[in-house]
Amino acid sequence: MENNSALSLHNISLRYGGLEILKKVSFDVAHNEVIGLIGPNGAGKSALLNCISRVYHPDSQSRITVLGEKNFLDVPQHAIAKHGVSRTFQGLQLSRSLTVFQNIAVGFSSKLRYNALDSLLRPLLFLREERSLKTKVQDVAQSCGISEVLHKYPNELPLGVLRRVDLARALVSSPSVLLLDEPASGLSREERPLIAELIRVAREHHHVSVIWVEHDLDLVFSESKRVVVLRNGAVTAVGKPDIPQERTALLSAYYN
Repeated sequence: MENNSALSLHNISLRYGGLEILKKVSFDVAHNEVIGLIGPNGAGKSALLNCISRVYHPDSQSRITVLGEKNFLDVPQHAIAKHGVSRTFQGLQLSRSLTVFQNIAVGFSSKLRYNALDSLLRPLLFLREERSLKTKVQDVAQSCGISEVLHKYPNELPLGVLRRVDLARALVSSPSVLLLDEPASGLSREERPLIAELIRVAREHHHVSVIWVEHDLDLVFSESKRVVVLRNGAVTAVGKPDIPQERTALLSAYYN
């Protein structure tokens, strides 16, 4: 099944200071599928994203594959975007000294083949790549609804717009898998439909598979194809929230 999946997790286990943070977590994410990852605080949700994005190093028996390739755990953290995985964080990590355009362009850095020295040695190739970057940033900004603010700085914009910028930066490298860590954090209830819109942008316009950590169950159930419940570091339920019996089982696993 791994070869047919965008992302496959097998026996992801993580220990820290003698504590088991994750316990043999296994599930697959299909191409263009949105997986909602839910569970109480301390369940291991963000830890799992950190294992996938190579911030944490799970136990040796753990295995992660992206698009059926070799074990993703062999990929260094700085190279994950090059291998098709991108993520956002609960706390926005945008540079206040860069414009929105520049913040988004940072997400494309792993795809660049030429550097400042190449602008002198191979100017035509450098200029061609620079034009390609500009077009890519403009296209992803348009899909995220932020074309009009590319010249602005983050401290000039409200949180909802910054969430759009954050997503655009994650999408500009054309990932196969997108990890979202509580993107609705800090938004009011009235603003939270924005996240549903951005999830659809990622899936429908950019054809990305998504693992989405979120506490707003109504939001998760409305936009996720499947939901995985984590409790005490282990998977306790997996189901489709649009099927009443499975939705009930998911809620029971979450609350009990």
